[in-house]
Amino acid sequence: MSARIMSLHHMLKAVILFGFAMYIVQLVKTDNILYYIAPRMVDYVKWSAIGFYAIAVYQVYLGLRSFFGKVEECDCDHTPSRSIIKNTLIYGLFAAPLLLGALLPDASMGSNAAAKKGMNLNSASTVRNGGNPSLNATGTETAGGTATSESASAAGVGSQGALTDAQLKELFPYDKFTEHYAKFAMGLYKQDIIPVPEDMYIETLTSIDLYLDKFVGKKLELTGFVYRQEPMTDKQFVVGRFAIQCCSADGSPFGLLSEYANAKSLADDSWVKATGTIQKTKFNDMETLVLKIEKLEKAEPPKSQYVYPNASFGS
Repeated sequence: MSARIMSLHHMLKAVILFGFAMYIVQLVKTDNILYYIAPRMVDYVKWSAIGFYAIAVYQVYLGLRSFFGKVEECDCDHTPSRSIIKNTLIYGLFAAPLLLGALLPDASMGSNAAAKKGMNLNSASTVRNGGNPSLNATGTETAGGTATSESASAAGVGSQGALTDAQLKELFPYDKFTEHYAKFAMGLYKQDIIPVPEDMYIETLTSIDLYLDKFVGKKLELTGFVYRQEPMTDKQFVVGRFAIQCCSADGSPFGLLSEYANAKSLADDSWVKATGTIQKTKFNDMETLVLKIEKLEKAEPPKSQYVYPNASFGS
């Protein structure tokens, strides 16, 4: 292969590598990178941009040496194919995602992605029962175990204004799988209006769902996007969020089934801040939490529209 053709191959590689480096820089600069990866992964991606840039510079160096005929053949079979079609396919595998990233708008996942992945309305499903058959669906122990909410109430635990630590432990029994959620739920139970903060979104909803019977009648406030699916009524919708561990590929939608008199006026994927009372209902033959909304406000999407597991939860 001629020196100039070899030089062209090196330059094509350099252009693609420079493109990826600049694309990452642009995403980081605009914070749009949070549409694709969790904040804890951003630093690693930044370093990858530096790696792309360094390799691209080396490809330019090799391209210039090849152009001036200063590269000696090593007979180690690194020579590119002479087939235009094959080269187009190979370079296209790298150029296509770069072009798509540059041409398509950056946007967070919403109702369309939630419909495909399936909205999770029972956030405690991953920890409920946790290998302990003595725990029922509400997180309370059954026959022979710790007192249920009814017996605890009869024993004088029902008045939340004067609960001792011992009474709270009786009201929120736990095993090794649910201990952290139970202790967190005890703190939530003491609040008049339970906020669902960004940095504890998953843990807050999971704790409430796990001990749903104890929170019926409590006030809750949260922010999310509007999502609908069958067989919801005209007054029902979900206040939802996407939770991700690493990147948008592992995104999992979950939220709260909500009821609001003017729900029909809300556009899908619009963001709202809802305040209401926690109740229980049946949806798709499953018992689930429902938020009876009493106050609803339009909300601006947060800078990071996804929520993430809190690494310090339980520590």
